[in-house]
Amino acid sequence: MADRERRIFRIHRETLVDKLVQNIQEAVFSGERPPKSKISEVGIAAEFGVSRVPAREALQRLEKMNLVRKTRSGREVAQFSPEEFRHVYELKNVVEAFGAMKGALNATPQEIAAIEGIVEKMADAVADSDIDRLQKLNYEFHDSLVFCCKNPQVIECFSSLAQQVRWAMSISLRVPDRPVMGEREHLEIFTAFSNRDAVKVRCLLETHSNKNMKRILRKMDPREDSAPGLKSCPEISPTACRNLIDGVK
Repeated sequence: MADRERRIFRIHRETLVDKLVQNIQEAVFSGERPPKSKISEVGIAAEFGVSRVPAREALQRLEKMNLVRKTRSGREVAQFSPEEFRHVYELKNVVEAFGAMKGALNATPQEIAAIEGIVEKMADAVADSDIDRLQKLNYEFHDSLVFCCKNPQVIECFSSLAQQVRWAMSISLRVPDRPVMGEREHLEIFTAFSNRDAVKVRCLLETHSNKNMKRILRKMDPREDSAPGLKSCPEISPTACRNLIDGVK
């Protein structure tokens, strides 16, 4: 095979695997593929009309993302215990709050305008009661805040942790009145972000994310209602905030 043909084949295969991973991710996040449901190379190959090679590569990637796990009887969509879910979600919240805090100081006017556009689209989705669209926009909003930090390690860490818990996000969005409340919280976070108030962004985002975590945990385990409540975000001075951010540059 000529070099050019090999390159074309490699690009095609990587693009195909990327698409498979994306489609399976969306099915997991939407609940179409619920936790503990079986998933196999043969099944994926048949469902998407591909060979077993890209199907296998896609499942291997999903295993690294902790969305798919191997069992004695094959592979299945991962299911976290409430305790394991809490541990991952808490770490995600910490990394996300720091990334957004730094992002508020580093974001360009163009990036802020793009996030504002996402906020406006979220308001439209709430008005139309379009939960599926709202869920995707919610991911875009949170990703965009962190991506503005311009720190590849923080972004990679956040993305990996977020992928492990987003399958449960639809649970929170389907709580009565949650979309309307979420719209207000996102607008408040964006306002602080656009004003480059990094300390306020951190506190608002931690409060917002921790509330989401508690809602999901209550659905996973009703005993969460009697668990100790989360403390509010501790205040830190702007100087301490700046020192914290500068220390990770």
